[in-house]
Amino acid sequence: MNKLYTNKRSPDVAPGIVLVVDDDADDARAAVRTINKLFPELSTRAVYSGEDLISYLQGENEFSDRNEHPYPLLVLLDLKMGGVSGFDVLLWLRDHPPHNYIPVIVLTGTGELNMASRAYALGARSFLTKPLQRVELENAVRGFEHWVQQIRASVNSAAVH
Repeated sequence: MNKLYTNKRSPDVAPGIVLVVDDDADDARAAVRTINKLFPELSTRAVYSGEDLISYLQGENEFSDRNEHPYPLLVLLDLKMGGVSGFDVLLWLRDHPPHNYIPVIVLTGTGELNMASRAYALGARSFLTKPLQRVELENAVRGFEHWVQQIRASVNSAAVH
């Protein structure tokens, strides 16, 4: 499996992306497709592990080229992944400025609301249950739209440093 799934956007798309992190490749690609349909102005990518998300955020390894791998404006994060879990990622984000201000929407399975409250305590901004429902996803991403536009410049600046 590739470490990165991406939609191809034209070069005139503003920097920054929505990054989906899910170890289930089918779920990740479905989330990317749904976001692309709802928000064609956004560039959306997926990585398949917590380790890859951390490498992506730090611009390490195959993610070192920020022109090719722009810094994310929003992260959709599966909580239950092998290796570095979504909870591990939230702990890492909390302890690693400047990455800790990225809004994170966590993805949980139906009936795992206790996991969502733990994720909120670790800094998640919202949660969605899988399988993703179009209306819920649209509302969650739109809820961050204004905020995302306001921080776009500071995110780009932080990604350079």
